[in-house]
Amino acid sequence: MSMRTKYASTRFSIVKRSKGQSAVDAASYISRSVLVSEYDGKTYRPKYHEDLVHCEINLPEYAPEEWLDRAVLWNSVELNEKQKNAQLCRTLKAALPNDWSYELAEETVRDYVQRNFVSKGMCADWAIHDSVNQNGIHNLHFHLMLTLRPVEENGKWGAKQRKEYILDKDGNKIRNKSGRGFKSRAVDVNDWNEKGNSRKWRKDLTDTINVVNDRIGLPEYWEHRSFKELGLEQEPTRHLGPIASALERKGIRTEKGDANRAIMEHNQTLQRARMFYDIAWNSVKNLEKWEQEKAAEAAKNAAEKKAGKMAGDIPAAQEGEAEQTAVGSIQKETSGTKEVSVFAAMKNEVLEMLECILAAFGRLHLPLIQAPNLKKVSNRAALMDIENVRRFVEEKGIDSFEALETFAVQQEASKKEAEEICNRDGREIRRLKELSEAYATYAPYIPIRNEYLQKKGIAQAVYHSQHKKELETAKELRIPVYELLREGEKFTPKKWEAQIKELTQEYEKQSRRYGRSTVNLAYVELLRHNRKIDEREQKNKDQSQSRQHEKMDRGQEQKKKRQEMGL
Repeated sequence: MSMRTKYASTRFSIVKRSKGQSAVDAASYISRSVLVSEYDGKTYRPKYHEDLVHCEINLPEYAPEEWLDRAVLWNSVELNEKQKNAQLCRTLKAALPNDWSYELAEETVRDYVQRNFVSKGMCADWAIHDSVNQNGIHNLHFHLMLTLRPVEENGKWGAKQRKEYILDKDGNKIRNKSGRGFKSRAVDVNDWNEKGNSRKWRKDLTDTINVVNDRIGLPEYWEHRSFKELGLEQEPTRHLGPIASALERKGIRTEKGDANRAIMEHNQTLQRARMFYDIAWNSVKNLEKWEQEKAAEAAKNAAEKKAGKMAGDIPAAQEGEAEQTAVGSIQKETSGTKEVSVFAAMKNEVLEMLECILAAFGRLHLPLIQAPNLKKVSNRAALMDIENVRRFVEEKGIDSFEALETFAVQQEASKKEAEEICNRDGREIRRLKELSEAYATYAPYIPIRNEYLQKKGIAQAVYHSQHKKELETAKELRIPVYELLREGEKFTPKKWEAQIKELTQEYEKQSRRYGRSTVNLAYVELLRHNRKIDEREQKNKDQSQSRQHEKMDRGQEQKKKRQEMGL
């Protein structure tokens, strides 16, 4: 499989009060929660909430535990800043590989945040979102908010800057123009605002992503350098922001959106031009190669003809057989196509619910928060594919929501049993491997120790003096072996090896069973979530119809009264 190249998408910015921005508002947005600002008295409510995967706060040393409450943390930041032009916090929005599972994304972002920011003394509030556009394409990304002030040992906010006096060449303070003071400048107390930080943090993120991709076998390389640094003629798109993004999602064109469409069209034109250039260049090279090969073949044929060894063509019968083989293969694939299940022809309330969701929204909705099994699945696009969901419902014989819950109970039991077996066998495999390694290290010293034990009196003392070092080593190596041996268990390395092989096979079998049950339960979570949405939509529809009927009835009553009054 060829390696794909992705260009990292990151955006660092500062939340500034001078621009009418609020740290509490930003925290409400990324956490998809309602927060009240004690600074301006406003209540901030997020416009979207269904794309939230996970949110978390990480605190450095000396930070009070009460700051784990998002409202307490950011209100503390807001109230501590007195200036009307204060900088409140630093933010980062960055893309993640869409092929990652949610669990893997959480683990990776937590490690990245801890290493780069929390370990340096910053409070970090981060959230992972997985939005879906109108074409069903996912956008897994995370938001990060960072405090700008250090935390003192007493748990209070420290200063951002300190005063530094300007000295002359002799190291003396320089008087200012008024003569009443000395020249000074403000100096940052830490290196958080250095110009190269955003590039350094961006590179660390892509390095982390590439390490994880390599670990899980994902053929995708992330590049931290810009198009300009790479010598590419492409122009990066502009950040839309929440307002323009919301309008674009509703199908309303915006100035920023039009600019991005123009940039993407320009980039596509450059790519097509480059592609045609490469095709033309490769065609010239192939033509030159073909001419060289043709000349060599002509020379070879002339030599063979002269020697009476002219090679014959492939018999036409062989060509016919090849064609028949290809056709047979296609027919075999066609004949193997699965027929429509009988469940589809019967009444199936689960499939009916899916059709209602598709009619109302055009796609299925993905549960993000209360979906522990779905978090373990990396291929969410396949999970949300309506044909895959239909196939799952039909193949499992799920024709009602009662049957769905029964199936869920069975899968939970199967998953739990597989997990218990994997844990048990995993512990035994580790013990046997450690025992085998410890015994292999100890085995060369066993004959020396046995011979020492067989001797008595002076002979034993002489043997000990001659093999003192080996006997001491044998004593040290014997301890871990007997710690790992069970009561009554003997030294049987070949038996241990056979047990490891047998247990590993069972472990892999139960791991596959655990994986199947996890995927099945992820489908269950998907169906449950969409059922709730369908019930909510049906309830809203019924309420709307009821209000219309009430309005019509009131109109009829008013009309009747006017008629009775002769109006």
